[in-house]
Parts: sequence; structure tokens; C-alpha cells
Amino acid sequence: MPTGRVWSDAEQQMWASLWESPQATQWDDSYVPIVALYVQVVCQSLSGRATAGLAQEARHLADHLGLSPAGLKTLGWVIESVDTATGVIHALPSVVPDVDERRARLTS
Repeated sequence: MPTGRVWSDAEQQMWASLWESPQATQWDDSYVPIVALYVQVVCQSLSGRATAGLAQEARHLADHLGLSPAGLKTLGWVIESVDTATGVIHALPSVVPDVDERRARLTS
């Protein structure tokens, strides 16, 4: 994480999680300050210190980093999953028309 401030445990966990995400494979060192800003803004928002400006910045950064559906679409990125039993790679669907199917995916 960038130096110059003390990062909370929640921020450090989010940082680590983001750099382990599929999107991070597309980020180079120039993304470090952008990811750091995203972590800071989101953690501030989640701790109850959200303002309309912070919420807007979080959405903008999420799109820029490919962390939102809109961002993935804009960047032309597709997240794939690997069936561990067969080793077959499948692109995850970008749109799930059935709410029950979406709920099933979230709980599985």
C-alpha cells in the first residue's frame, strides 16, 4: 500500500482483496494510486462518512478499475470461471434475466 498515511485493517483487507481480483491482472503499477483512492473512498462511505461526492467518486473509480458491470462493459473485459472438475473455462454471463437464477448464483 502507498506510504504517507496509516491504513486501517479494513482498508488493508480491501486492498489485498482487490489485488487478488481478476481485474487486477490488467492493472500495472500506475494503478496503485487509483486503487488506493478507491479503497479510501469506499471505506469512508461504508463507515458512514459518505457524501454525494464520495459516492459519485466511488462509482467513477469502480468503473475505471473494471469493478462494476458498467466498467467491465466499457473496458470490454469478461470475467471467466474455471470448472475445477473439468478445467473448462466459461465466460460468466453479463446479464442474468431471471431474478431467481441471480439469487441462486449469489448464494452458491
